[in-house]
Amino acid sequence: MASTGTGTPAGPPPVGAPLEAKQEFAASMIAKEQKDYRGRDLIMSEDNWGELPREDFSRKFEAGNILRGMVIRGRMQAAVFDTFMGLCLQGVCSLSSLEHPMDWNYRSSGHDCHRWIVRMLRVFSCFHVDMDLLQEKWGIPWESRWHYYDIPFVWLGTMIARSFNSIDAVFNTIRRKGQLGPVRADNLKTLEEHDPPNPAWQADLNINCPKRWYGSGTFACWLPENINASIAQLGVYDGVMALSKDFHMRLSRTEMHYAVFFDINRDAEYAEDADVEHVGLD
Repeated sequence: MASTGTGTPAGPPPVGAPLEAKQEFAASMIAKEQKDYRGRDLIMSEDNWGELPREDFSRKFEAGNILRGMVIRGRMQAAVFDTFMGLCLQGVCSLSSLEHPMDWNYRSSGHDCHRWIVRMLRVFSCFHVDMDLLQEKWGIPWESRWHYYDIPFVWLGTMIARSFNSIDAVFNTIRRKGQLGPVRADNLKTLEEHDPPNPAWQADLNINCPKRWYGSGTFACWLPENINASIAQLGVYDGVMALSKDFHMRLSRTEMHYAVFFDINRDAEYAEDADVEHVGLD
């Protein structure tokens, strides 16, 4: 089908196209993403925003707010995804941790290794984002927001706990890469002085491993779990490349739709980029 210049299946609408054409183009992608989401019974961390992609009308009418939210969430997920892929490439963690499903509602308690890793991650600034303030900066109105989102945090803590070979190496690698933002010095000091890690701790592939897979229950969640064992068997580099290709395809598609909808030149920096470059640091 040839393009009419207002946005058809042949390609995105041109800059300055009518709003309706942009809404139609965005809604098509949002519907595909929602189709991937179906069948996941758990509702978590969604609030009002999670209702927007469910119906044809709201996909179009709220397309701008849905795309804003998808970009924010996608970049937050990218920070932890790229961090973990880097840990695997460094030999500090393993892709085998991704072969099992996870309980996205799981919260470790007591004084075990997983709980300590969660506390360790909390020293990085990206996990102290004010979600309401961040969405306000991006122009998402109150009635279209979510108010709590810890999917990336839960995922990274689980995958590290399942496969680390040195907690010190994990922390130092994350800090050196800088993808999770700077360290909050007070939090780190408290952790080191009052809750040092146990040198006897070892990784456990069965941590936070439910009997069946049911997904995160959140819209536009691209962090891998329950992957086919053949991916890890490709070897670290090829496995990371395969997973990265799939993840960043989804993120790039979202970024493209965002740019089309808001007439943004993708060669120029978003006005919002300064706020989310390190996952919207507060």
